[in-house]
Amino acid sequence: MRTFLIGLMTLWILPQPLHAGQAPRQVIEASAESVKGVLRQKTAKGSKEEQEQKARLQKVVDGFLDFTELAKRALGAHWEPRTAQERTEFVRLLRDLIEAAYTNAIRQNVEFTLRIDEEQFSEDGSTASVSAVASAQTKKKKTVSEDLVFHLFLQGDRWMIYDVEFGDVSLVRHYRAEFNRKIKKESYAALVAAMKKKLDEVKAGKISEKDTKIQ
Repeated sequence: MRTFLIGLMTLWILPQPLHAGQAPRQVIEASAESVKGVLRQKTAKGSKEEQEQKARLQKVVDGFLDFTELAKRALGAHWEPRTAQERTEFVRLLRDLIEAAYTNAIRQNVEFTLRIDEEQFSEDGSTASVSAVASAQTKKKKTVSEDLVFHLFLQGDRWMIYDVEFGDVSLVRHYRAEFNRKIKKESYAALVAAMKKKLDEVKAGKISEKDTKIQ
């Protein structure tokens, strides 16, 4: 159930290219239909069409979800000591882990409804949060729903998502706890090695895309 909801949540951080002047809620609403259009195309696993679909999704993600900001917040106090090269590598690894974990899930749950409940801005207008309720049917025709909160910041004239909460979990808090535990127990180098190993195992088909927890 939780894996399904995580995958469903990820649908709304893959929006269409943002038009200047769009409010946060408009961006999120528009993203839903844009993603549905891409994911409705059925592709065979390992096919050229599947790779092309992944590339389209990746291009959309890179245009809106700020992986650098997400990575910075997820790494917390361990971000500042990192070199520019280390930061670039870490952002890439985190992006690949997120894609490996959720691409399969979101492809299997294309049909959904999204109800926007509230849009709030910070006093200086530089950040915003959008509350919504996502609903969809599982393969067993059971309707499931989840409260979502999207956190965005203004980058130039575009609103960028840097975190999403679903229930009592958020992407940033989830990864921060996992990364901090690994670094304190071992080291930053051990965390990076574990991330690389996990990605290699996923690509080799040794573990499920859903099993991307860092050990």
